[in-house]
This record gives sequence, C-alpha cells and structure tokens, in this order.
Amino acid sequence: MVFYEDQRLEAIRRQIKTNPIIEKGWLLLEAESAGFGSADVQEVARTQKDMQNRVRQFGGNKRFTLGNYIREQAKRAHHLAFLYRMNGGTELARGIKELILLIGKEEAWLYQTGSGRASDLWTADIGLHLSLAYDCIRDTLTHEEKRTIEEQLYTKAFLPLYTDWLDPTRKIHALDTMGHNWWIVCVSGAGMVLLTLGDQTEGYAAYLHTITEGLKEWFAYPGNVLQNKKANFGPNGDYIETMSYLDYALGSFMVFEDLYRRTTGETSLFIQPLLSCIPDAYLETVFHLDGKLHSFTFGDSGARNGNGHVWLRLAEECGRGDMLAFFLANLDFPAGPLELFYYPEHMEPKFSEHRPGVSILTHSGYGMIRDGKATEDGGTLLAVKTGESWNHNHLDAGSFVLVSGGREWIMDSGYCVYSKPLYNAYYRQSVAHNVVLLDGEGQPPDMIEFGTKFEGWLPAYLEAPDYRYLLADCTGPYMNLFHRFYRHFLLLDGYLIMVDDLFANREGSFQWLLHYKGMAELDGETLHISPDGTPSSESDKLSVRHLYPETKQYIREKGYSTAAHRGTGLEDIFPEAEYMKVCAEGENRRIKFMTLFTLPQAPAVTVEKQADDQFQTIRLIYPEGRVLMVLCNLHADGRVMHDNAHGSFAGIETDAFLSTALYSPEGELERITLHNGSYWKSGGNCRFSSLLKTDAYIDYRDGLAIQTSLTGDAWCYFDCRNEGESALSANGFLKDPMSGLWKRQMKQGQSYVRLESPQNHTPNPAEEVGHVLD
Repeated sequence: MVFYEDQRLEAIRRQIKTNPIIEKGWLLLEAESAGFGSADVQEVARTQKDMQNRVRQFGGNKRFTLGNYIREQAKRAHHLAFLYRMNGGTELARGIKELILLIGKEEAWLYQTGSGRASDLWTADIGLHLSLAYDCIRDTLTHEEKRTIEEQLYTKAFLPLYTDWLDPTRKIHALDTMGHNWWIVCVSGAGMVLLTLGDQTEGYAAYLHTITEGLKEWFAYPGNVLQNKKANFGPNGDYIETMSYLDYALGSFMVFEDLYRRTTGETSLFIQPLLSCIPDAYLETVFHLDGKLHSFTFGDSGARNGNGHVWLRLAEECGRGDMLAFFLANLDFPAGPLELFYYPEHMEPKFSEHRPGVSILTHSGYGMIRDGKATEDGGTLLAVKTGESWNHNHLDAGSFVLVSGGREWIMDSGYCVYSKPLYNAYYRQSVAHNVVLLDGEGQPPDMIEFGTKFEGWLPAYLEAPDYRYLLADCTGPYMNLFHRFYRHFLLLDGYLIMVDDLFANREGSFQWLLHYKGMAELDGETLHISPDGTPSSESDKLSVRHLYPETKQYIREKGYSTAAHRGTGLEDIFPEAEYMKVCAEGENRRIKFMTLFTLPQAPAVTVEKQADDQFQTIRLIYPEGRVLMVLCNLHADGRVMHDNAHGSFAGIETDAFLSTALYSPEGELERITLHNGSYWKSGGNCRFSSLLKTDAYIDYRDGLAIQTSLTGDAWCYFDCRNEGESALSANGFLKDPMSGLWKRQMKQGQSYVRLESPQNHTPNPAEEVGHVLD
C-alpha cells in the first residue's frame, strides 16, 4: 500500500484550488523542488563529507551537527518525494533516489552514542522520512536499486531500533528508561520502516505484533517508583513532559498508526478514550495575545512548528474543529507533506473560548485561573506549574506566569538549545523561574537527572463568579530546603493576591523571585512593571506590592528569556531579561510573603496593612467605599499539630489560614471566604462552621450563594437568617434549633448552592462545579 494514496492526493489538489490556506502551504512546499537534481545531491555529498571529517577531528557536538544535517536531508527527501507523487517528474525522481542512496552511505544513522545503544532519535526520524520518500518513488526504481535501499532501511533503521527497544533477548531499555518520548518515537519509526518494507520481510507478522502491543503498553505506562518515573498520561490526556514533547512523541506514531490502520483495517492503536482527551489538554495550555496563540513556556517548551499533523489528525479523528483552529492559530497554514495530507477537507475551524474559573491538569501539575474574559480582550490568566522536575521539566516547581490587560507581564524564562552551556547553567535551574530560594538555593540541581521523588501538586481550589482561589503545594520538590512551601493565589475584584507560606529546614535568608517582561521601577515596596519602563496609563502597567514581610531588600538581577530554536541560525543569542529578587529574613525559619498584584485597568484602591503576633492583614478600600479585608493567620501553618489556630482580629474570629471579608460602603458584610478553616465569626455571630477544615465562599448579596470545596462529605452550618425557610428547606437545608444556624450536607469536592433574594426567589438545587483534568 502506498502511504500517499491517490484518493487523498486528489483531495489535496481540490483544496489547492479552493482553499487559500492550502494553496499557500502547497506553493511554499513546491518551491523547495525548484531545479532540484544531481547537482544538489553532489552539494549535499560535499557538505556531508566535510562534516564527517570534522567529527573525526573534533568529536563531541560535531556528531550532533552531522546527525541534524542528515536528518534534515532525509526530511528533504520526503518532501521532494511527496512533490513527485503530486506532480511527477523523471529528473526529480532520479534526484530523490540519489539523495536516499547518499544518506544510506552513512556508516550508521546513530548520532548519540552511549549506553550500548545502536539507535537513537535520529535513527528513527531518518528511517521514517526515508521510508516515506522511498515509498513514493519505489515504482521508478530498478530491482537492484530497490534491494539496496530496502537493505539500508532494514539494517540501519529497523533492526537497530527493534533490537534496542523491543527485542526481548537483546533490548537494553524498558518503558521506564530513556525518557518518555524516546521510546514511542523509536518504536513508531521502526514500525513505519517495517510497513514500508512489507510483509515479505522475514518475521513480519511477529515484528508487527510486538510493535503494536508495545505501543499500547506505552500509552498505558503507569510509572515506576524506584526510577522516580510518572505515568506518561493522566486519565484526561495531559502528558508528563511538556506539550511540545507531546507533539514530538505523537508525531511518528500518528503516521504509523494511519498506515497500520489502512494496511490491516485495525483501529485499536488509536487508544480511546485517551487520545480523544488530548485536545482539551492542549487547549488548556495556550492563550491568545496580539492575534497569535501562545503556549506556556514552562520547561523545554520547544518550537510548535514541527508536528502540526498531530493536531490535524486529532481534529479529524475526534471531530474537533477547535483543534483545526489551534493548528491555524499556531502555524497559519500547512507547511509540509503530512500537514497537507491530513488537513481536513470538510471541517470548519472553530475556537471556543476558555471557560472562566479554575482549571487543573493534575498529572502534569499545571493550574490555571481565568477571569472569564479572553486574554486577547484584556482578560486575566494566571498559570502555575507544580508536578515533577526531571529532564524536560525544569527545576521550576511553583513558578507562575501572569497575563492581563492584553499583555504577558510575568514570564517564565523558557529554554535554549540543549547543547549550549546556559541550558544547564541557567534555564533549567530554579533561579530562572518565579520561585522562592533559600540562601540562593532552589531545587537540587541533580534532581534534573534523578527525578522527583515527591512531586508538587494542586490540592485545593475554589471558584465563584467573582472569586477564584488556587493552592499550589510545592514542598516535595524542595525537600532539601523546606518543610512547607505553599502558594495561595486569589483572583478577585481586579486584583491578584498571592500568599506564600514557607518553613525552612534551617535558618537562612529567603529570596522571592519575579521574572517579568519589560522594565520595572521600584517605588518603596511597589514594583511598577511596564513594557518600556515609562507607562503612559494605568492600563499600561502592572504594579506588584510586597506587603509582607515588613523588612525586605530588593535586588535587581540579570537573567535571560527564551533563546532561538535550533535551525534559526540565532541559537547563540540569549536575550537578556532582568528580574527582581526580594530578600527577607524569617522568624524561627518561617515566613509569609503577601503580595498584591494590581492588574491593568483595576479600580483604584487605598491599601492599608496591619499585623499583630498572629495575623497579617491587608485592607483594600475602593472608591465607592467598599472594603475588602484579607487575613493571613500565622498560627494556622501546622506549627502545633494538635492545637487549632483560633484567633481574632478586628472583630473576626477564625481558625482559617486565609480568609477574606467584603463590606459594603455602609459596613454591611457582603461576602466572606475562608481557606483551610472550620469556622468564621464576626460581631458575635457564627457565619460558617464545619467539622472539616475546608474552603468556602458565602455571598449575601441578592440572596445567598454558597460554594464549598471539601475533602469529604460534611455537614456545614451557615448564617441564613435573611432567607425564607421554604427556600432553604427546598434546597436541602435543615434548621439547627440549638445554634439557630441552618445546616446542609455538602458533598466532597466542589458544591454550589444559589438562593435568590426572597422577592424573586426560584429554588435551585445544588450543582457540582469545577474543572479538573485528573
């Protein structure tokens, strides 16, 4: 069976005539073949020989350089062969044949030696591209030419790949070793070569069975305790490595799976429901700005322009117009044979907006808070990364980015080409991220090699129409430094409030890091960030005020932002980017950073702060007279496990670590929230009580709205005196005659109850809310 089959090529020809996007991609691809012939192959031969001599003379990275060049030439042969299938041309076919034979003269398609391997990613990629190229021109070759090329594919691609990664008696790797993406790329490459060689290959059926069953095991890989390895995927499709590496991991697989399906009629390799969940994971990790789609730059974020056919296959197979829109927003047009081949002919791109609230990718450890407006239109997005630190995941547990008002303000430093000294010296280290250091130390540098025994995670969140809360537990990856490292994020009323709770293993100085885009001016304890250092309006800046601790020192440091990708010719340019280090001493190894981010176009407020020996508090006084009070209970940090952290401040009594109260201009209580607390009282009245410490939101405006986030089912008590008894009873509330409060059993997880004001009340049953990709 020919991979680029006639029926689908005819569909491409139709689309070239009717779809300008397809036409653009086609014309650019077609331009690659202009005048290609034997002279071009001779130039490749000269360059190849020169690189081989440099490998013999200098070794080291020169071998990688040679491997990258050979891989690009194999990809070139594939592109040219696709053009031949579309347009024909005897001279073009002859040039492709000569190029394939030239690449085959390499001693081995192995460019990353070590560990006794006979194959690597280069072997797989070269094998896949040359298989597709050979398949296109096979009918133009003599018997001897076919035999020669097939022998090269078999001995230099298939056998070393199969032997290293699958052969039960000779393999040297398990699913638990050599990264997550290596295995599937190598095995899919071997499978593609095997299908191209055909069923006349000795052992074909046995080989194919081992390959396909192995791929099923890869998708189901559960992780390994001794190796500190996590499962490849969470049940909802988020991948343990970065999303660009998911692109790469699936790139060869999608091609192999398609040809395997057409060859055998078997569809079981398109693993359901996992692969159908992946689009949602992709779409959670992007945002719109300046008419473009941007990906989070946590870890080795990589270029997103090499495997767009993965997104197109997901769009086609899963019926997802939003994945087609994702493709177009990232890549504009199909830029290669596979993207043209898989572009859906009868599908409209449709990009749905991100839902407001909190989203969590539990397996990869990403948490996102969105305020409901599109980032392109001035909305706010906060994203935090916890999870593991290993290989492509940097030493960045707890790092966050912030987009608001049409700009990305707080950034992640990203990455550079792996062979550059700054990759390990800076980009992968904790100092390159928005985290907290102790005496300049972050996560152990060798964790990037041996993995993360205790991961960070996102254990709690709460969302309501005007309030979002997310807790990031970053302690595990900093086990060398901290007993506690918790980051609390509150997005409400035009502001982001961030509370960091840290308890160090030893005495030392804490350094709170902030990497930002643009320039920053320091005014007292407030950092004003703007694109060029001179904001023209409040909407053109982000202000960051470090309210606590009281005593601190600001140090401006030099860092870097993401460098150019490989192949741009700019890999040795590392854009400089400054960042701020806020240094402070703790008390008895503990510290609570409280930071207020004033978002662009936020209402102007007066900020007051007041503290005693148990509470750090801030008050935001709005122009119309509303007051938001935020309390951090310093004693609710686990310092005495068997003692509850009861405390009172300004007429409020609570055991919650973090709580807020919103008052009307007349001083009426409008809304309360508490996080990790079991009660909240004010003015002698109990407003909330439960036997579990929980997260709760209670809004008294226009009736009663209640949101809880519980670790188990629990009876919760509420002050509902202004609500009608019939409405409360209809919504599952019971009157407690002893306390005068109303109680209701709230369910584990997120529960929401909304009672409208009595004059226009319509009973609403409790409904589950939240958006966790677990």
